[in-house]
Amino acid sequence: MRYLSRLFQPVITIPKNAKIKNTEITCKSQKLLLECGLIRPTSAGLFTILPLARRALDKLEIQIRSCIEAAGGQRMSVPSLTVAALWERTGRLQAIGPELMKMEDRHGKKYLLAPTHEEAIADLLADVGPLSYKQLPLLLYQISNKYRDEHRPKHGLLRSREFSMLDAYGIHSSEDCALTVYHTVTQAYAELFRRLQLPVHRVAAPSGDMGGSVSHEWQLPAPAGEDQLSVCSRCEHASLDPTDTCSQCGADTETRSSIEVGHTFVLGSKYSSPLSALCTPPSGAPQPLIMSCYGIGVTRLLAASLEALSSDKSLRWPAAIAPYTVIIIGPKEGSKEWQSHGADAIQRLSERIADTHDDDVIVDDRHHLTIGKRLMMADRMGYPYIVVVGKASLERPPRYEVYCSSAAAASVRLLTEDELLGLLGAAGAEDHDEIKTSA
Repeated sequence: MRYLSRLFQPVITIPKNAKIKNTEITCKSQKLLLECGLIRPTSAGLFTILPLARRALDKLEIQIRSCIEAAGGQRMSVPSLTVAALWERTGRLQAIGPELMKMEDRHGKKYLLAPTHEEAIADLLADVGPLSYKQLPLLLYQISNKYRDEHRPKHGLLRSREFSMLDAYGIHSSEDCALTVYHTVTQAYAELFRRLQLPVHRVAAPSGDMGGSVSHEWQLPAPAGEDQLSVCSRCEHASLDPTDTCSQCGADTETRSSIEVGHTFVLGSKYSSPLSALCTPPSGAPQPLIMSCYGIGVTRLLAASLEALSSDKSLRWPAAIAPYTVIIIGPKEGSKEWQSHGADAIQRLSERIADTHDDDVIVDDRHHLTIGKRLMMADRMGYPYIVVVGKASLERPPRYEVYCSSAAAASVRLLTEDELLGLLGAAGAEDHDEIKTSA
């Protein structure tokens, strides 16, 4: 059984306009994550991810892996350090330059802490190739920390110097093959955001320094966003181009601030050609592989979801990634309720709920505090289900106050133990079936 008193959760109160270790508070996700003890800044743009946020990220990674592997992805790991010469050969060392974290080893060999790994993947394919067209397509992915020397990191996890990211790489024998895989991965992205219940829009975007023939950004409307999105009031078609009228249906559009949480590209041979990553076609000489790539900022997506769903005072999570799904708040010590529903009864209730939600239940065992005080703290943390052992627990049969919180609405019910287990069991089974179906 998990107890709240045993959590490493250094809650802090940040005075208005204060600075914490050179980190300005510029958006609500940053403020709430800091104040609720989920992250801690170490210097500008660098954060320690504390246990509750780490649990949320682990859950988010499970959802991402489920969706990308359903699309055919195979997980691998690429070193964070990439030889700088590879980036020189593709021209990106000069193009991106100041954003790269660079270093030398004791022998003077130059490396960089890669923000992305197109060069490293192309070099790998060149080393094991040429590949036969019969081996393709392939979809290789990793989830790892990336690095970018942001000129002015801000908004906490939304724009930091070290961040977790999914980067997936499609390897193809032709442009048509690349477009087919691109469509499949696009569906996987849509499924991920559906599970998270986030209104993410796929919009055509310039390819920039990445290059290639096809490029889409995945944008989540949120007030702290640095991008501007035109969204149709009728058909929800979205565009990065400022316009008053939707090109799809002619209806009026609304401009919204948004956060880029993913980017997808068909790269062509931009990286495979200079690095000699080749494919053997059915006939003729070997030719450069066609590549595609797919990114999702994992830490950014977590923060962006909180930006989109939370209030200024309380965290609200996509239910699938809340650090804990259920928190149990027992009676205050010495009360009438404590006499019949004390520590042993709470432990039994926790164990029964855990049968429906595995290791996803925590008990607020700070029984010296009032129920109201602990309920307020639990609501601020955004637990999807708050189970309160209050006055109704003295009834026969006992009933529990169950607070269900989400970004859309909050509700409270009085439920018997069997009714509570039925509610939580149905929610747990739905989440499990979604992952199992896509795995």
